[in-house]
Amino acid sequence: MLNDALSFVHADGQLHHDDFVYLGFIERAQAFHLGVISAVEQGNPLAAVTLLRAYAENVAAVFWIARKPQEFDKLRPGAKQKLPIGRVIAEAEKHLPGFKSLYDVWSDHAHPSGAGGYHTLAIDADGHMTWQSHPKFRSVAEAQQVLDWLDSICALTARIIVQTAKNRRSGTGHQ
Repeated sequence: MLNDALSFVHADGQLHHDDFVYLGFIERAQAFHLGVISAVEQGNPLAAVTLLRAYAENVAAVFWIARKPQEFDKLRPGAKQKLPIGRVIAEAEKHLPGFKSLYDVWSDHAHPSGAGGYHTLAIDADGHMTWQSHPKFRSVAEAQQVLDWLDSICALTARIIVQTAKNRRSGTGHQ
């Protein structure tokens, strides 16, 4: 993902002011990617899925900027304003059907909720309950699902960042 996403930088031999926003997207994507892998390796599904959610917000922000270039300044280094993340996610859903429902699944893990909590609670058929405070995956398949989601969002991120950056370069020039 990193090489593909960086392909637009220095395309004309120069680094432009607008490129820093895309470098920020790439930095966050790489941080979340590494974090998800680390959380999976440590057996921590809550951290892994929460980081996937942040990764999704990152790619949704690229969609937002592509459709609302007047918001670009909110992502420049040192900007004080923020993007309206609820509307950012809704905009991504328009172009990626199913994005919001998956984002909602990940949000259930990120926020205190009955849907995403109690990951280590197990109640046997005879009513015997077990619980531990340290999170763990319920199965290898569950860990694999997180890694599959990671692969998908990584590929989407690279494609969207590169295309959006190229479109911005060709459409508005550089500042």
